[in-house]
Amino acid sequence: AWLPNKPGVPLERGTVELLQAAFLATSTAVMFGAMAHSGHRRCVCRVLAFGLAAALVGELEDFISGIMKWPFPDAWVVGLLIFLSLITVARHRYVMLKFFSTMGQHTGAGFIGAALLIIYVFNRVIGAPQFWEASMGDAFAPEIPKICKSYLELLACYFIFVGSIGLAITLGRREELE
Repeated sequence: AWLPNKPGVPLERGTVELLQAAFLATSTAVMFGAMAHSGHRRCVCRVLAFGLAAALVGELEDFISGIMKWPFPDAWVVGLLIFLSLITVARHRYVMLKFFSTMGQHTGAGFIGAALLIIYVFNRVIGAPQFWEASMGDAFAPEIPKICKSYLELLACYFIFVGSIGLAITLGRREELE
């Protein structure tokens, strides 16, 4: 955690970043685990697992290349996972289209949607130094936007985790096509 008068480890390399990666890794494992129980919707679990694995690779890249100083081709790995997802979607168009057309009925999709809103919309405002300078005036410290951004990303990863559990349960309980 960050304390106002005690400088610490940069958050992007600290516990918060590792917790984000842990949530994403667990979400990925949940989706891969749900594949065995999802019947003909196995392809949906696979696509979601590949997407979660791509997000995990993005989170781990900072740790691997930043702290351990190992070169890590994260763009290639993420590109490969997205390519595999697209192939799966193309091969199972009917099942994927049916799932995406009923996505509003899944509570887990709402959690994942909220996480994406936090990451791509809300985090842009709260993570902006201009927002905090205007809000705090002279009490502004440059670490505050980074801290808020990191904790919002952690909240988003938690929502993704809860959403993936909800989707895994939903996909595993669906009846088979006749």
